[in-house]
Amino acid sequence: MFLTDHALRRIAASTNEVLPDQLWRFDTAAEDAVGDLARLLHKTAREYNATVAYLDSAVPHLTVRPALRTAGQREAVYGMLAAIERHDLLSSVLIDAYTAWRRHRTVGGGNEQHLLVYPGDPAHGVITLSRTSPRFWRATADTEAAKAFDVPYAGRIVGLIGETPEGRYEATACSDLAHAESGSPMAYRLPDRDDLTTACRSLLRWWQLRHSAAWRSRTPDQLEPAELGQLAA
Repeated sequence: MFLTDHALRRIAASTNEVLPDQLWRFDTAAEDAVGDLARLLHKTAREYNATVAYLDSAVPHLTVRPALRTAGQREAVYGMLAAIERHDLLSSVLIDAYTAWRRHRTVGGGNEQHLLVYPGDPAHGVITLSRTSPRFWRATADTEAAKAFDVPYAGRIVGLIGETPEGRYEATACSDLAHAESGSPMAYRLPDRDDLTTACRSLLRWWQLRHSAAWRSRTPDQLEPAELGQLAA
């Protein structure tokens, strides 16, 4: 599962860049400007994560019934308010520091990339795309994406994405690449999409329908227009 680190989750929400780890750590030993930025970013990320952890633990104690509140409740409230202010400040510094570090480092690209299922919203999980050929990507859903769409494919392949000559993206839902490559009826060709993220999301939407009572053993070609539109929602 991606984005269990609070700092990485905040960065993804702000920039749509999904990092598998705090990659700036590899620059913290450098004795140059990039190293300075990496150390600032690393320190800020640690403080940001600590503040989020504190708030996560403090809130439940402040929402108990009045009769159960402790004598130090007022001090705890003041402490939480101060932590919220610090959280907001650190959030801003975190993104600024990350943006500055990113000017010197390439993130993503290559034969593997990670996309938020919904841009700006990590709550719906991440799709990992692994290149299988110059034109095709294997799409894998992380645990959070599988849970968000209620499909039994956490950490498993959900389909194949291909780039068309027209610059669009064709999506084929399958749980095994061999199904798509052989033209098996267990591979479901979905409508082409204008962008990669929507194509990935349509795979999850299809499996969500496929594992629901509304499927009724239909193929994508047999769906109603409204249902086809919902695949891209």
